[in-house]
Amino acid sequence: MLGDKKVTWLQHNKDFFRLLTVGRIQYSNDQRISLNFRYPSNWRLQILYANPRDSGLYQCQVATHPPLVKKINVVVTAPTLTISDDSGRIVSKERHLKAGSVLRLRCEARDVLESLNESVVWTRGDETLTEDISENRTTEISAGKEVLVIVSTLIVERASPRHAGNYSCMVPGKAKTTVAVHVLNGELPAAVHDGNGVSRAFLNLWLVHLTMSYVFTR
Repeated sequence: MLGDKKVTWLQHNKDFFRLLTVGRIQYSNDQRISLNFRYPSNWRLQILYANPRDSGLYQCQVATHPPLVKKINVVVTAPTLTISDDSGRIVSKERHLKAGSVLRLRCEARDVLESLNESVVWTRGDETLTEDISENRTTEISAGKEVLVIVSTLIVERASPRHAGNYSCMVPGKAKTTVAVHVLNGELPAAVHDGNGVSRAFLNLWLVHLTMSYVFTR
């Protein structure tokens, strides 16, 4: 019984309203969002590949006087991933180690859904890694619900320059975190050892020096 009235979908966050659809017309620039109408009266909003940024309050309304409004709060969850080193410190972007040292990366994944067959995978560049990996699964109670925690550990006993690269811990299609591993021949600069940082220019010069040394000593 809409008559000449239209059904409108909006997303309402703290600071703004975002118009999504009016009638059967899409107003959002986000191509994942559309109206999936079901005759005669089901004006369902559809969001493809939903992610945590889609969380918020959604309103379906008809411009009567006063407006008819239905509200629903949508919470989209995804696994959270962190990579830590031997000492348990979280690795943000890079990890430096001396050739011959043990490379150990520990990935902790929370909110992984076994019911959806979600799992933790390690990659180096485009290569999926299957060796030198161990996994431990436990459950914790968080916010009154049982949460699966997966700890996946990658160990290379004697790292060499061929083991350098971008290592990613991921739940395919849901979440991913990456650390760049540098394996250096010779002693590491003190600034890298003690964690106080090293300038990008100095580190680049150091890497060039090591590379040239490697080339001329082959």
